[in-house]
Parts: sequence; structure tokens; C-alpha cells
Amino acid sequence: MRVESRLSGPSPGAWPWGWWLLIPIGLVFAYPFLWMFLSIFKDNQEIFQPMSLMPTRWDLEPLRRLLAGEWFPFWRVLGLSLCMALGQSLGAVMLTSMAGFAFAKLRFRARALLMLACLCTVVLPRQMLVVPLLDWVNFIGLHGSVWGVMFPGMASGLGILFFTQAFRQVPDAYLEVACIEGATEWRAYWLLLPMLGSCLLSYGLIHFILAWNEHLIPLVVLKGDAQQTLPLALASLYGSSLRFPYAALMAGSFVAMIPPMCLFLLSYRRFRNALSQIILS
Repeated sequence: MRVESRLSGPSPGAWPWGWWLLIPIGLVFAYPFLWMFLSIFKDNQEIFQPMSLMPTRWDLEPLRRLLAGEWFPFWRVLGLSLCMALGQSLGAVMLTSMAGFAFAKLRFRARALLMLACLCTVVLPRQMLVVPLLDWVNFIGLHGSVWGVMFPGMASGLGILFFTQAFRQVPDAYLEVACIEGATEWRAYWLLLPMLGSCLLSYGLIHFILAWNEHLIPLVVLKGDAQQTLPLALASLYGSSLRFPYAALMAGSFVAMIPPMCLFLLSYRRFRNALSQIILS
């Protein structure tokens, strides 16, 4: 009986010792976000004292001025950032999944060379590619347009490597059956695509976060304050004046976290399953 009680696991309501270790670790990671949220209600003197957590008074005036567009058109900038990040992530999912299918299931010339080029776009710094990218955007006449930011971002070497590994997990028998039935490679791609629903959603989330926090490409392609993204607009406020209420910057930074956080919470289970399958394969 004593052996059975040990093997039956912890009693209901008892926490494993690992949970007690995660509590202080979670508090350490949560403290900067809690401090940033509470800094919305502080003045500059309190903000520059990071160990002071609670504000002395709850003042929403900087948040009201930010939302009213006193420093930049907040709602327009927020909407533009959302449209650019969503459009870029959707386009990247489609293009990189097609390329991943071709690399994983098809055999063609220069396949290894193209895969090496995709790897170079991942390991090389973005600063090395910004000048030729800007020349290409100028050549096709998209400089100063949101499409000049979205189109280059859709071509992602990371996404190609991600979907190449994802399509390699799909058995070749499915593709052979589709070809026997007379389906073309294009039709076979659309038949296999529903099997990777979790991977599509997971990479869409990853690319949305990357596009949402992008600074360099929007900085060199877009022009004018009316075409700023939210990260650029917030960065322009930092250090603009010693009299500027940094509570507004904290409020904008907290708002900038909400869209990626909501998408992550909605797709957490599929995101976890997709990454675990790819990592373990």
C-alpha cells in the first residue's frame, strides 16, 4: 500500500515542486511589464526611479493627450501599423509556404544554391541589405508607399526554412497519390496545405511580431510623419524634450504590446504544437 501511494502521484490540490520555482521566475519576468503599465500614471521624476513601483497619484492626462493625437496621429499610426503587419504576415505565409513546398517536395536545378541564398538572408544583418533593397524599391516606384515596406518583408528566408521543414514531415505518399490522380504541383500544394494549419498560424504569428516591431525598412522607405509606424513614432518621442511626459511613451509602448499579445494568446496551443513537431522532427 505504501508503494502504491508513492506511485500514484501527488495528491489532488498538491503542487509539484517545479511550480513553486516558477512563481518567483514569473514574477521577475512580469515586473518590467507591470512597472511599464504603472508608469503610465507617473511623472518623469518617478519614472526615472525604477525601484519605485506604485505611483504617488493616478494621472491619466498623458494618456489622454497621446490618444488625442497631440504628438502624432495616434489612431492613424496604429491602424497603419496593424494593416502593414497583418498584410505582410499574410503575404509572407503564402509566399514562403509555396517556396517551402517546392524545396521539400520538388527536385529542380540550383535547388541547393537557392537554399543557401535563403540561409544568407537569415544570417546576414538587415543593415547590409538595406541599400540594395532601397534601390529596388525606388526602381519599381514604391518608395514612400506602404507597399514598399510590405513587399520586401514578404520574402522571408526564415519562413522558407520553416515551411521546408514543415512540408518534409508530410509523407511523400500524399503527393504521389495526388500526381497519380492527375493533379499538378500547384493543385498538390493546395491539397497538402490544410495539413499544416498549425504551422501556417504559427509562422503568421512569428512574422506579425517581426513586422510589427520592424524599424529599419519603414524608416528608409516611408516618408513624412503621416506614414510613420507605431514603433517609429514612439522612438521619435524618446529624448525629444526633457519636459516631455514619458508617461505617454510608456502608454504607447504598452498599447504596442496588446496586438501581438492577443494574437499569441489566441493561437498559443497551435503555436506550441507546431513548434514542438518541427523541433522534434
